[in-house]
This record gives sequence, C-alpha cells and structure tokens, in this order.
Amino acid sequence: MLVKEFSGKNEKDAINKALEELNLTEDQVRIEIIDKGKKGFLGIGEEDTVIRVFYDEISSNISDIKSIIKEILNYMNIEGEVDIKEESDTKIYINISTEDSGVLIGKKGNTLEALQFIISLIASKKFNNNTIDEDTERYIILDVDGYRDRREETLKHMARQAAQQAKRTRRTVSLNPMSPYERRIIHLELQNDQDVETKSDGEPPYRSVKIYSKKKFNNNYNRKPNRGYKSNYRNNHR
Repeated sequence: MLVKEFSGKNEKDAINKALEELNLTEDQVRIEIIDKGKKGFLGIGEEDTVIRVFYDEISSNISDIKSIIKEILNYMNIEGEVDIKEESDTKIYINISTEDSGVLIGKKGNTLEALQFIISLIASKKFNNNTIDEDTERYIILDVDGYRDRREETLKHMARQAAQQAKRTRRTVSLNPMSPYERRIIHLELQNDQDVETKSDGEPPYRSVKIYSKKKFNNNYNRKPNRGYKSNYRNNHR
C-alpha cells in the first residue's frame, strides 16, 4: 500500500489532481482529508485543501500506454477521455469515451481491433520481450463507449443459436472469422453445454470457431427395417 499527499483549491480539485497523476479511479483509492483548508477574505490568507491518498502500486507502464493512446487520438484529430484499469496482473482494460466512437470502432469493430493490436504490440515490448500472441502474459482489451459490452451480448446470442442449430442438425456449424477476444466469448458461453463442443480453426486473421454436436448424425435413422432380419435371426439362434 502506497501513500501520497495532494492539495487543491477544494476537496474535489485535490482528488481530481490525485487521480490524474496516479492514473487511477476513485474506487481504486482510499482518501483521507488532512486539512479542509479555508477561504480568505478577498483571496487573502486562503489555504488549499490537503488530502492523503492510499493506493496499491500499479505498473508504471500503464501511464505510458495512456500517453501513447492520447497521441494516437491526436494524430486522428479525435478528442476523447482515456480510462485504464488494471484489474489483475494480466488484465488491462482501456476505454475511450468520445463523440467520434464510430470512427474508432469501424465496420464490425475492425478499426477497434486494429487499434487494440497496435496498443497490445506496444505493451508487449514493455512486458513480453517484444512478442505478442493469443497467450500473451498481458492481455489488453480496448473498448470505445461500451461497444464491447453490446458486442459481447450479440456474440453470446449468436453462440446459443449456433449451438441449437448444431444439436438440431447434428452437423458442424462454422461462425465467421473473429478476433481471439471474441472467440473466447463463444467458447466460454458454450463451455457448460454438454451436447456441443467448440474449437478454433484456421489461421489468423481468418481464424473462426466451429461448433460440433456430440451426437453424430445417424444415416440409418428412420430407415425401414430389413424384412428378412427376423427370420435370419431366428434361423441363426434356434
């Protein structure tokens, strides 16, 4: 646990300064008011509010990534707020809030995926010896105005429908190519379905999920019985 003091014109100003410098959100810190300060007459004798912030250490590289994202946005002439949360040693969530969300997301999220790859590549140079793959130690998820939450619900619905089709027809159902993040959503959604199994197939960027029914289609199903079967059976077992 680390501790640092900050000051501002008022409590809100001091907290905003602390969160900005530490690159944290308010739910990631514990704040203690040291001095509420005071307002002076005509500004004379005015004193700042002083707070003490308790927080857990988060990778210093996170602030570097935030700066790089802001540079990318500036290059694209896009204004936006960048929020980064490191929810574990291997999970980094980045959300960009902007009025130009459509530009950053792109058709079917293609631009978003490209941006995520670029940022992940930068992070890999800092964390993973300049390598990046699906099993990278640091898994970065980039989102824009909650697009991924909406997309996740769509993918889960798609997964359930595909599973029903696989079970009904007892044939393999292939989904469209997806990113590793989206394929993982499909796998997780169907992992508890005892009647199907899922596998990723193909080479990036055309790697997709295939859903298999565990009950294979029986070509003999509903076939008329052989009339001579019983007589042969009786002859052979008398």
